[in-house]
Amino acid sequence: MDIIIVEDKESNIEVQIRYPIMNVQVRQLIQRIKGIDMKIVGSNNGKNIVLNICDIFYIESIERKTFIYTKDQVLKSSKKLYQLIDELTGVGFIQINKACIMNIDVLDSVNTLFNSRLKATLINGENVIITRTYIPAIKKWLEGEAQHYEK
Repeated sequence: MDIIIVEDKESNIEVQIRYPIMNVQVRQLIQRIKGIDMKIVGSNNGKNIVLNICDIFYIESIERKTFIYTKDQVLKSSKKLYQLIDELTGVGFIQINKACIMNIDVLDSVNTLFNSRLKATLINGENVIITRTYIPAIKKWLEGEAQHYEK
């Protein structure tokens, strides 16, 4: 993959992707670029905080409340988990169990646990559980990423 960067003080940011065939790598690249400017609003002690989605580690639903976890804070979301899944799937987030979606960019490692589950360790050392229903999607993503790095 070639990357050409041109500074032009007279124009807005423009991204052009040239590809020989549409494949998983191109689709993921398009989705990631679209997600760069996405923001999510969370609240902490009544104060609304606008987060860039790249700062979110994972989002979890607990007792019908949705929480957004960043590197060093936990915020509450007014949206339901299913709404955030719809918004964030395809821009770097993947569902890992029925109550949690994870930013795949903060994944550090994955280890096998008993009962066909996986433990995902994030770059901040925190662990989240991937249940067996969602393992195929994680494996597919990991295999796709491995192919990208081999080239």
